[in-house]
Amino acid sequence: MFPASFYTENRDHQVQCTLCPHLCLLQQGETGICKTRVNRAGKLYTRSYGVLSAIATDPVEKKPLYHFLPGRPILSIGSFGCNFMCDFCQNCNISQPDEEVFSIYPVREPADIVAKAMLHKESIGLAYTYNEPTVYFEYVMDCAQRLRKLQLKNVMVTNGYINRKPLEALLPYMDAFNIDLKSFTNGFYKERASASLNPVLDTIARVANSESHLELTFLIIPGYNDNPSEWKEMIGWIETHCGPDTILHVSRYFPRHKLRSFPTTTDTMNRFIKAAREKIRYVYPGNNPEIENHTYCPGCGKLLIQREMYNTTINGLTPEGDCSHCNYRVKGVFKPLAS
Repeated sequence: MFPASFYTENRDHQVQCTLCPHLCLLQQGETGICKTRVNRAGKLYTRSYGVLSAIATDPVEKKPLYHFLPGRPILSIGSFGCNFMCDFCQNCNISQPDEEVFSIYPVREPADIVAKAMLHKESIGLAYTYNEPTVYFEYVMDCAQRLRKLQLKNVMVTNGYINRKPLEALLPYMDAFNIDLKSFTNGFYKERASASLNPVLDTIARVANSESHLELTFLIIPGYNDNPSEWKEMIGWIETHCGPDTILHVSRYFPRHKLRSFPTTTDTMNRFIKAAREKIRYVYPGNNPEIENHTYCPGCGKLLIQREMYNTTINGLTPEGDCSHCNYRVKGVFKPLAS
């Protein structure tokens, strides 16, 4: 086990974790909602430090990030555990593991992972993904600080359920975020994820107003978060707090874990994407090959980035992110890394 960050010590060996909005109050031997942080003799420890469920080199588009160094690979890692308990989780085998898993897998030191990230000559850095990176915060920070010294990029794919102080600690090291916005109602978060909406909105707004690149993802679940009026309200909030240049990925749901709703139809995705594009310039379908996901210039309409699944071709975009036809500045990070 590894000493945890962000907690307070209370009487009688109680500790309160302050990493995320759950603020778990733990007695001796108790573990937090995330399954990773445990009270040992009045001190908080993390059991997930360096315990990885997956290591793979992916296209950056798979995170998904479409406006952040498109076409480049990135080493991706994940651990175990999550501070949400989504009954529709698409990665439930690693987000809701048996606690024994932390004693089965070997610890991978940050130096080892950073060295692996450098093996692929085209790799842009490291993505913290697959399960919720917040719950292995200490490991993320140790890897991210090393990568920053090497001028490589850090990417975090997250549910956004993190308190302000740890988020402020992360922001100087995170070059890009994809934040999963699961609904625009607190009832959905409470009933389906055992969490709450406002902390997620606070994280999104703070990242949007930072130097980090931001993209959002929304998974449409038929019958649960597909209310058109709620969608319209959410898109209005995104436009106001993140700007009309926000990059939004609209993903298709498939039955998984405990929820057995019907898969999202292509017609539903098209309607929601059309409604979002009334206020947001960059809206893309996720995991549905029936809908094209290219990038067109908002200024002149020319095709700029062509995507076929995860194969990306840049057709009309300068390294600085300008349309080569009309000089419109496209939101994102497109300039290749320094050699």
